[in-house]
Amino acid sequence: MRRYYEIRIGMHDYIKSLYEEASINGSPLIRPMFYEFPEDAKCWEISDQYMFGPKYLVAPILHYNEFEREVYLPAGRWKLAHRDVYDRCEDVIEGGKTVSVKAPLEYIPVFEIVK
Repeated sequence: MRRYYEIRIGMHDYIKSLYEEASINGSPLIRPMFYEFPEDAKCWEISDQYMFGPKYLVAPILHYNEFEREVYLPAGRWKLAHRDVYDRCEDVIEGGKTVSVKAPLEYIPVFEIVK
């Protein structure tokens, strides 16, 4: 519980900026993939992962006893937000492809776009 509280506190400024953006132009905090990547046809088909603002791609586990999943990363450079959990993972992953990622019970696969 404490670890997730600390993650939330660490994201305070980012979340605040999302609320400010929402109040200015109505952008949702949780966004379908095509919202951030409208030119990527694959993002229009994805229904099991989403963006949290423009920076984080979230790929929740949706099935019982699922401990690994496929995640589509749009064009760009991505890194896992919980790097300590994923051994033998590249520091930065080039997007435009689907990757397989471990999903232990204590983590939701979350990627951060690197600009």
